[in-house]
Amino acid sequence: MASESAIDTETGAGDADGSRGESAAAVRKKLKNLTALLELSSAMMAERNHDALLHLIMARVTEVLDAERSSLFLKDPYKSELYSRIAHDLEIREIRVQIGHGVAGYVAQTRAVMNVPDAYREPRFNQDVDRRTGFRTRTILCAPLVSHRDELLGVIQVLNRRGGAFTREDEELLVAFASHAAVALENAHLYEEQERMITSFVKTLAATIDARDPVTAGHSERVARYSVHLGKALGLPATDLRLLDIAASLHDVGKVGIRDAVLLKPARLSAEEYDQVKEHAALTIDILNKMEFSRDLREVPYVAGAHHERLDGSGYPNRLVADELTLHARIIAIADVYDALTAYDRPYKRAMSEEEALAVLEQGKGRAFDPDLVDLFRSRQVYALDRREFRRIDLELAVEYRPLSQEEAVRRAGTPAATVDLSGGGLQFACDHAITPGTYLEVIIHLPDVAFTTVGKVTRTQPVPAGGHRVGLRFVGLPGPVRDRLARYLVEVKEEEGIDARA
Repeated sequence: MASESAIDTETGAGDADGSRGESAAAVRKKLKNLTALLELSSAMMAERNHDALLHLIMARVTEVLDAERSSLFLKDPYKSELYSRIAHDLEIREIRVQIGHGVAGYVAQTRAVMNVPDAYREPRFNQDVDRRTGFRTRTILCAPLVSHRDELLGVIQVLNRRGGAFTREDEELLVAFASHAAVALENAHLYEEQERMITSFVKTLAATIDARDPVTAGHSERVARYSVHLGKALGLPATDLRLLDIAASLHDVGKVGIRDAVLLKPARLSAEEYDQVKEHAALTIDILNKMEFSRDLREVPYVAGAHHERLDGSGYPNRLVADELTLHARIIAIADVYDALTAYDRPYKRAMSEEEALAVLEQGKGRAFDPDLVDLFRSRQVYALDRREFRRIDLELAVEYRPLSQEEAVRRAGTPAATVDLSGGGLQFACDHAITPGTYLEVIIHLPDVAFTTVGKVTRTQPVPAGGHRVGLRFVGLPGPVRDRLARYLVEVKEEEGIDARA
């Protein structure tokens, strides 16, 4: 029988031979790790966006293992290489490693966990990375990511445990994390493949409908772009933006039921012919109702078919009034009219200028169009979409920009001299052409859950060996709360040997 002193009084643990069981602290730590693993597993399974999932994995692994940084390397399906999609809290870069080379490459090759207590004593460790980044690697814990089909997906690497070298318990915890992460990554990949297939089908169908009439070619795609960007200006979540994109892309699918003699008539339509064309909205609803949409897209038929409805009930096909029109339908109605008015010359009318088309929207405020949406469409210059260039900075951050005159910059942001420090209020991005220093840009910054519009001033433009230019930008008059929100996303991208820093 065990003596009283051989029993942990807090846990009641003890062995018959008198050996002491695990301490209460050890039990609490295991319980904490198990809880963290279950929470992360649940969060990972709920996250369907591949890139957001990678960020989630790295942030939580770094936290739970009490490390300074983490990296996740994915296997290139076409090469015997790993590439870094995430470098938590580091500069934004893509680093490539040959399988079999370095610590990560060795783990990928052997599929064995590697625990390095002293990085600079490990022959496989590449010290050049530290020299380039200024970071000092002390300890490394690296584990493979393997799918349920025994396929290598990548490698997860954790750096510099704050309490010293990584322990055996840390190894077990990382292996468990890696197992759950591999399943989540597979699921996210399959989901995104399905989403790409659906998007490809929708866009192809929309282009096919538009192609019936060469004059309106590209109309559905442009309406979708205007609608999505107006939704972003409103701060709508990703699920709403996806609904907008698909509904706007398919809003004219009902035109398949309109006779060519009417749809393609190179002159003004008679009243009877116009009534026939108006039938396309009801046909859109009928056709799309025959399709099986997922739960988050079940409103697509109604939203797509309501693009000609008006707030005062004068629209068609169902003469809906304001309270019966969803926000999505109101957005597409504005995008559709604006693009129809500004489309290049048709046989029976000339294209309107931006200001003329905006004036039509203004005149229809409250009667045909939602006044707040029209104001936002104009103030955020959603209509200038085709003049903007889109650049991705990293997996979660992208920018759109267009040049501004100094007068417009002053009007939008106050005195241009009121700039802030680059590290807290600026960014660098790659583009195909040089932008003259001193040029003012309107910049829309897209984060995963919100978009900000601000003004920036180009501070420098440098050519890069890979082609194109690296443009440095300082924000002008950026509000403090917005600057704080961006601080963890905006870092300076530097071109370095062996690292692909192209945006």
